[in-house]
Formats: sequence, structure tokens, C-alpha cells
Amino acid sequence: MKSYLLALLALCNALLLSAQTDIQDLRDNYAVGQVVTITGIVTHGEEMGSSVRYMQDESAGIAIYSGAWEGFTTPSRGDEITVTGEITEFNGLLEVGPNLSAVTINSTGNELPDFEYIDLSDFNEGVEGELVNFDGAQFQDGGSTFAGNNTYTFIHEGEQSIIYLRTGSALEGQIIPAGQITLRGIVSQFTFDGFGGYQLLPRDMEDLISNSTINLASQLTQSSHDESSITLNWLTDTPGTTVLYYGTDADNLTETASDMAAVTSHEVTMTGLEPGTVYFVYAESANDDSAVQSSVSSFVTVSESSGDIHVYFTGSVDTSVATLDEAISLGAATNDTIAAYIDRALSTIDLAVYNNNDQTIMNAVDDAYDRGVQIRYITQGSNANIGLGQINSEIPVLERQDENGSGMHNKFVIIDADDTDNCALITGSTNFTTNGLVEDYNNVVFFQDQSICRGYRVEFEEMWGGSGSQPIVGNSKFSSLKLNNTPKQYTIGGVPVEAYFSPTDGVTDAIKSAIQTTDSDLDFALLVLTRDDLTEAIIEEDNLFLVVARGMIEQVSGNGSDFQTLLDGGVDTESHEGIFPQLHHKYCIIDHSSPDSDPLVITGSHNWSSSAETVNDENTVIIHDASIANQFYQEWYQRWSELTVGVEEVENQWDVRFYPNPASDVVNLYVNNTGSSKLSVSLLDITGKEVYQSSLQGKKHLLDVSSMSHGVYTLMIHDGQYSYAQKLVIR
Repeated sequence: MKSYLLALLALCNALLLSAQTDIQDLRDNYAVGQVVTITGIVTHGEEMGSSVRYMQDESAGIAIYSGAWEGFTTPSRGDEITVTGEITEFNGLLEVGPNLSAVTINSTGNELPDFEYIDLSDFNEGVEGELVNFDGAQFQDGGSTFAGNNTYTFIHEGEQSIIYLRTGSALEGQIIPAGQITLRGIVSQFTFDGFGGYQLLPRDMEDLISNSTINLASQLTQSSHDESSITLNWLTDTPGTTVLYYGTDADNLTETASDMAAVTSHEVTMTGLEPGTVYFVYAESANDDSAVQSSVSSFVTVSESSGDIHVYFTGSVDTSVATLDEAISLGAATNDTIAAYIDRALSTIDLAVYNNNDQTIMNAVDDAYDRGVQIRYITQGSNANIGLGQINSEIPVLERQDENGSGMHNKFVIIDADDTDNCALITGSTNFTTNGLVEDYNNVVFFQDQSICRGYRVEFEEMWGGSGSQPIVGNSKFSSLKLNNTPKQYTIGGVPVEAYFSPTDGVTDAIKSAIQTTDSDLDFALLVLTRDDLTEAIIEEDNLFLVVARGMIEQVSGNGSDFQTLLDGGVDTESHEGIFPQLHHKYCIIDHSSPDSDPLVITGSHNWSSSAETVNDENTVIIHDASIANQFYQEWYQRWSELTVGVEEVENQWDVRFYPNPASDVVNLYVNNTGSSKLSVSLLDITGKEVYQSSLQGKKHLLDVSSMSHGVYTLMIHDGQYSYAQKLVIR
């Protein structure tokens, strides 16, 4: 009897602790932290990852987060399951889990719930976790390719929202449909403040249904351009006509260029264009049954400007490694240099600057306004921006108000965009603050080119809300509300330059593509690296024959840092954390030592993080030029030399050489020490632990490292009084 009563009591307690309910009742009447039991149909499987499943009953839908389903059978699409667990919330998304106490599969192969037909006005908490359907949706980037861990904008009945694809999605590598489609998926949410942030999760290509008999099989791409023409190309899956609609006003594309022959590979040239001018374009291909239109893209003609590109650094540089032009360190004169460019402005200055407390720059802005220059200023509203309180109060300033990520994190200035000879774009990594301009290690890039000034102006005016002197707050777009509507390819003084803006332009993909062009060397200097896809790309290049990757990261101990992952992958990586001044750069140099191998530099405001990719307003430039790559290398080499331990200057001057580095089997070591003949060599792992030690006799030695784990080591040579140390990478 006693045991019976105890069992009954346990059952009652379980019922009290875990309430059986339907999903809508859970959403309406239960709070985070309570334990519930729910039953429903699983609406997807492994195609959306292993740790989460969405389920629906007749009332609503919800996410079930398990972590690894440890102790439970992993549910599949069409399973009816009963789940008991704690209600939690993750960045706005209501979930059950990860504290699951029971998962029971009641049956399999069940019919899925019907899709709910909605428009974007209904895309909210009321349908979170449910299967929904958008009829007549269109992707902004139709014709390009899906990549994982990215968002993509779609438009439905004049409004826009996003889908999200995780790494490993079934959609990865697939062509993004162009034209109107039926778009289906599961409603999810990701927002830092708990409001908004709704996104659609399509499961596979069956959730993207085209009703057209002709579809784009590639994005609209530029094959060439000059001062008066642009040639564009695209592919279709079946033969069709070739027509372009274009103009300088995105809302009035009336000019056409066409070829009515039925082909699958399309090429058409727009002629009679103006120099240094942005043109908005969409393509159309048709067959006897239907037609497909691309989304609107933009391209730019080559300008008649000088095309000068100047690079400056706030910290010291090592010109001993200069091969073409010596890099320039401005030091404390960085603000004066920016102010000097502002002083030259004749008609307009547009500033998109994250933070500003510099009096010199603000005085220059004030002076420009006083002499009749139109000033427009965009900043992040949550920052101090002390300098803005010191300029003329009549200068219009627009603040991005939300605090998602870093917000409006750009650092660019556009001067006289409509003046061929006086225009200038200032960009780079530096904030207009004492830290950014004087103390931190940063870079500043100046372009004298009308095409890129006007391309950046498109981005500025989208945030501004219009082309006028005053912002139109109701039209202003930040973050994912923006369109992918700026030119990507420029030719500036004969130099190919790419420009991208976050979070709409697929910046991480562009950076990854640049990394994958490496033939010999890849050197990076980053404030932060938390993007696994970029980390994996660096490791993959470093593992290629004759490619060596090296770099520095400032924030190595923060949440999500990939510093250790790089080390584990054999990439020679140094921590700059805790060292003054701060390494604030966001640059990568590709093939600086190989002038015939497309040397390039990636720089801008975009940190290599998910916030920069998906939330922040950022800008990135990729400059394909051997001289500029080498100038960045001069700065990089100076920072690298400060971090790595070299030869101590001793009276008996050692000559030490070892190769190869990286090594996999043996290291050839040459040591000429004119002092003591009692030498030893050691290898230290990244923790400082000695993992190899041997005495040295003579000058030439072979070190067998074939049995050692891959990674970064310190090679130490000792004579009892002095020591020599250098980094050795073992693969």
C-alpha cells in the first residue's frame, strides 16, 4: 500500500509539473520556465539541421530544441510526437527545450498540416512555428546562388522580408529563382530585443515553386564596362529572348537593349551611357509560353576621374618590405588628413560614421556648411557621438535608433559625388574618435573616382530615405530592410575594385570567394573572427601546397572566437588581445608576394562576424592591386613583427635558418653561433609546454617532426645564456 501511495503521489506531482496542453494554449497561457507536454506533427527533418524540430498541432506551431536528442530517437518529418520539456526563449523564438524530459514518437508518415496562406502583414508571432505560403513572392537576388548561414530578401506585394539558410541546408548551392514563385517554409524569429526579426525557413527546393516554363539559371553579371557602355550576361534553363530594361531611376526603367533570338546564354550591351553613372537594370527572357524577369540590379560606367587611390595607416609601418610604393603612416595626423579632404568640398558632403568625437573633423564639417556645402550626416543613435553636439545645429543628422548588433557601423564620407575632378570617397576601418584616429591600429582609404562615389551615394540615400537635403524618416531603410541595389564592380584608374554593403549584399560570400583565390600567401589583421565559414576557408587555403596563411586577431577570448580553431587547423595565428594599442583592422591581404596572381586587399568597416553579415550597416571594398596589397603588407609586417619573438641582439650574433615552414616530416635547421658551442633546440606547443628537446652538434641539423600533432609551435634554440625563438607550423 505504501508503495502504491508513493507512486500515485509521484504521478500527481508529474501532472502538476508538466501540464498537457495544445500549442496555442502554451503560447497564450504559459510562461518561460514552465514545463509542458504537447503533441503534434513534425514538419521537417535533417534538412534543417539535427538539433531543432518544428512541430504543429491543429492550433499552432512551435520549435522543439533538443541539443543532440541524447537519450531520444531523433524525430523525422511526418512523425507525430509527444514532448515534455521546459519553455524557453532564444532571441525572440519561443521553444520547448533544451531541457526535455520525454520525447515519444507516436506514429510516423503522417500527413503534414496545411500551409497557411499569408501576406507579410500576417508575418508575426501569430504564425511563428507554422508552415506558411506566400503566393507571388520574388527574391531580390534571383539568379544568384544560395549559400549557407545567410539571409536572402524576398518581396511580396510590395513589402519585403527574409529567409534564412543554415550551413548544410538542402538549398545551399542551388540557383535562387527569379520571377514570381510560390514560397513556402516555417516561420521563425531571430531578434536581439525580442521584437520583430521574423524570418522564413524553407526546407528544400520543393518549398520554392516556379510556375514559369523558363527560369534564370544564373544571376545578371557584368562582363565588361567602359565610360559609355556596359555588357551584361545571364543564363536561362530553356531558350528565350534577351531583353534589358534600364535607366538611372530605379523606378523608371524604360530604355531597352535586346536580341530576340531564342538562346540560353544571353549577352547584351548597353551603349551611349554617361561616364561615372549608376544604371539600374533588369533582364527579361521569354519563350512562347511564359517570361521571366530578374530583380533590379545596378551597374556603373567607368568615370573620367583621376582614379587615384591613397592608403594611410594610423600606426607605424615597415617600409623595408616595400616593393613598389612605400606605405604612409599618418599617426596623429589622420584627423587632419580627413579634415583636409573635407575642406576641399565644393557642393556636397555625405557622412555615414558610426561614432565621432573629433573636434578637428567636426570643425571642417562646420566650416564646409558655413561656406554653403550641403551636409547630410547618418550615425548610430546609441553612441555618444560627442562631436555632433559641437557642429551647427542646422546640419541634418539621421540616427539609426535600434541597437541590434552595432547598428549603423559604417565609416565612410562621400565628397562632391557629382564633380568629376573633385569627388572623393573616404572609407576604411577607423571611427572618427580619439581611439580610432590616434590610438588604435586602423586604415583609411581615399578614392578619387566618381563612379564609386555615386555607388556609395545609392547606399547612403537608401538609409537617408531619399535624395534631398533632409532625411525622410518614413522611407529610411537600415539593416535587412535595405535592398541589394548598389554596383559591385568598378574600374578605378585601371584598378578593379569591388564594393559591398551589409547586410544585403552577401559580403561574407564575397570575402570567402576572395580568400579562395589565394595562390601563395594570405595575411590577415582582424579585430574579431567568429564566422566559421571564413575560418574554414582560411584553413583550407593554408592546407594547399605552397600556400601559407598567417594572421592576427584582437579579440580571441570572446564568445564564438575562432582563434583556437585556426590554431588547431595549423594556421599561424597570433593573439593581439590585451596589447595596447588595439588592433581595430578588418583587412586581409591575398598574394602580396605574387604580382602575377591578382594581389588584393579586403578592408572596410565589416568585422568578420555574424552581426556584421546579418544585422549591421557596413561597407567593404576589395582592391585588386599589387601596390596597395604591398602597402597593407608593410603595415601587417610591422604588427606581426611586434607580436612574434625574434632573435635577441647578443654579442655573439647568431645566424639561424630553418625550412620548410610549414613542415610535415622534417625541418632542416642551420645554426651558426660564433659563441658557445653548447646548443640545444626545443619545440613548445601553444600552451608553452616543451614537447621536443635535443642537443645540437655542428651547424646543420634535421628535426624529425613527423609524429607531432599539427598546429603552431615555438622553435627555441638555447646556449645557456641566450635564446632564439621563432614560430614553426606543423601540418
